[in-house]
Amino acid sequence: MFNAEDFIESKKTIVNNHNSNYLTLHIALGFDNNYALPAGVTISSVIKNTPNYNLHFHLFVDKVSKSNIDKFKQLANDKIAITLYTINSNFIINPKTLVLHITTISTCIRFIIPDILFSITDRIIYLDSDTICLQSLEKLERYSIENYIAGVIPDSLDMQKEIKAMYKINAEKYFNAGVLLINTKRWCEEKISQKAFDLINSGKIYKYADQDVLNILLENKTLLLPIKFNTKIKIAIDAHQEKEIRPYTVILHYISQNKPWFKVYQSEIFNRYLTLSPWKENDLPLSGNSSSIRNYSKYLIHKGKFISSMYYYILYLKYKFYLNK
Repeated sequence: MFNAEDFIESKKTIVNNHNSNYLTLHIALGFDNNYALPAGVTISSVIKNTPNYNLHFHLFVDKVSKSNIDKFKQLANDKIAITLYTINSNFIINPKTLVLHITTISTCIRFIIPDILFSITDRIIYLDSDTICLQSLEKLERYSIENYIAGVIPDSLDMQKEIKAMYKINAEKYFNAGVLLINTKRWCEEKISQKAFDLINSGKIYKYADQDVLNILLENKTLLLPIKFNTKIKIAIDAHQEKEIRPYTVILHYISQNKPWFKVYQSEIFNRYLTLSPWKENDLPLSGNSSSIRNYSKYLIHKGKFISSMYYYILYLKYKFYLNK
């Protein structure tokens, strides 16, 4: 008998403030310690731009340090609640399905969140930890999903074309799983969590892991929402792509390995919300790969910073030939 609670080692509410004059939004994220800082920035952006609600953040975490947990506590105000759900060693996913080398916690935690939160709320907003909220989540919350398992945002045309050749599903409705508005009642009634674990551990390889599994299971059971709720962006070193996003964008989603919390990426948007967060004094990691360090060195040359450029080029060579072995 499937029981999502079997995957939870402990549950602890670390912030518990509520203002009776406001409605409550329930928002869930899942991450490990490597993603604690960006998750904190995501949460900071939600708090900044959704002031007229109580916000209850449900954080499903894997080996997050005490220092990071202490920082999450610093996010408190009179309308903020934060509950930690620590994942245990029972949370096992067939590693052959994780072909993109994404950690289990970040790819598959969505599977159990609706089951765990069903007794608390009938709808939750799930956010990946590489998203930034630019406007109030009220615009997402107002959608009615009573007749659907989830409200979702369609993926790009290129992705849908790729999926069409891989699976026998309606690829035009293939969605990106980084932002979900979930009807917990319908999800649990149709046993989506159990079915998802069965599929992803079946031995079959799913190129996009949990995202493919959810699209297969939720086919014709989702409400398609506007792209403004999950605007995907791939940034270069100078992050010029941020200047091209539409003013109506509610949630910005940084896809690919080029994440804005790496020091080499000059993301004005991420840095704006980092400054508002308890992580503002943290040293950011340099890069996720050697090629971005090389590109940063080239960027510094164009800026006339030749000594700095040489320094980062030496770092690139060290990273490529020594540290990356």
